[in-house]
Amino acid sequence: MIAWDTEWRSPYEAFAPLSGEPFAHLLHGGDLSDDAEWSIIVAFPDSVVHAGDGFGPNDPFQLLQDCIDERSCNALRQREDLPFLSGLVGYVGYETARYLESSLEMPPSPFALPDMAFGAYDAAALFSRRKQCAYITGRDERACRRLRNALGRDPLPPEDPHQFGPLSSNFTPSGYETGIRATIEDILDGDYYQANIAHQINVFADGDIDTFGLFRRLASRSDAFFGALLQLHQGAILSNSPERFFHIGSNATGARRILSEPIKGTRPRGVTLAADQVLSDELLGDPKDRAENIMIADLVRNDLSRVCCDGSIREEVICELLSLANVHHLVSRISGDLRAEVSMMDIFGALFPCGSITGAPKIEAMNAIANTEKTGRGPYCGAIGYVDDRGVADFAVAIRAMIVDEDMRKLTIPVGGGITLRSDPCKEYVETIVKASAALEAIGKLPQELL
Repeated sequence: MIAWDTEWRSPYEAFAPLSGEPFAHLLHGGDLSDDAEWSIIVAFPDSVVHAGDGFGPNDPFQLLQDCIDERSCNALRQREDLPFLSGLVGYVGYETARYLESSLEMPPSPFALPDMAFGAYDAAALFSRRKQCAYITGRDERACRRLRNALGRDPLPPEDPHQFGPLSSNFTPSGYETGIRATIEDILDGDYYQANIAHQINVFADGDIDTFGLFRRLASRSDAFFGALLQLHQGAILSNSPERFFHIGSNATGARRILSEPIKGTRPRGVTLAADQVLSDELLGDPKDRAENIMIADLVRNDLSRVCCDGSIREEVICELLSLANVHHLVSRISGDLRAEVSMMDIFGALFPCGSITGAPKIEAMNAIANTEKTGRGPYCGAIGYVDDRGVADFAVAIRAMIVDEDMRKLTIPVGGGITLRSDPCKEYVETIVKASAALEAIGKLPQELL
């Protein structure tokens, strides 16, 4: 295992020469976050694992597991203070769920991106923003040297933001409201208890979108923990996610422990301290939002029971307030000890997609989503993260995402919300626009264009 000290610089400065390089990725929480300590840069993968329409018929989860097994290296137990040494970094798109459940009838992804794509990296650059120190880590000296030499050291040039045209959505406000009313009717009929219904905001730029510059603008206004810029041959994914799908680490005895932190319930931030307090108190006390969060926490706990030891699952937090730069959320935290024989493929089989972006029961809700949305989600509502060669893993739910498609001029901002029997159809569309506000601000757009 290699862990070299290298000179500190801004992670943006380090990543700048890799802007536009396919499979060069930056995992970087929002600049306003006090908790997002580590930024991770990977590039030049030793191999690539991808699957989906146009990328072969093979089961993506089996491909992922085969690569994990091939690279697994318990000898890399050193430097447990570092979150990542070498391994797989990438995403699993929403439509890969059809490989886990044959009864799902899902429209294909509308994007040119693979349904799943991971690079296998023998080197990584890690930047501790809290301590202002940096490391080159990995399992291969040549790969470490190549990455170290590729990193930038110069100040960033001034930004030249694009002009974006008018916003549009695949749902009008009234059309989205109609879909919500139909969802509530299904719930009344007993078809399911909750479903997360989304729409896709689209906008075109006047030239090829500078995804790195756009990501910097997005992160500069954010305190979301799980920011990411993933660059591929077919486009790019920008994520400003506040929600952890799952983390795998170790408990006090050395056994693997998994943690999931589903989010349900949203309010905007207030313009004054008093107004902000009113909104946060309203969210904490709202029976609809609390019921929605508790329902999904129960679903996640049930999913975890499929891969965890009996009696090990703990509800560490239920309906805790999470206040971010643009919104308040309710978050729950559930953990458990993984059974010794459980693989990453088993974990995705039990948990994916996260219940917070499907609903409950999960399969019935996902079929309702497909019938209502009538288009695929692509990377949105999938998972973005890494599997370290040591067995450590961390994935975020791919929400608050921006997707740049193959022509590099079209930007899609998918956004949605959970619908229950208590949902107000007139308010749900507005809540989605609140969730999109940070992304819209980053491209110089006002939410009023969509209202």
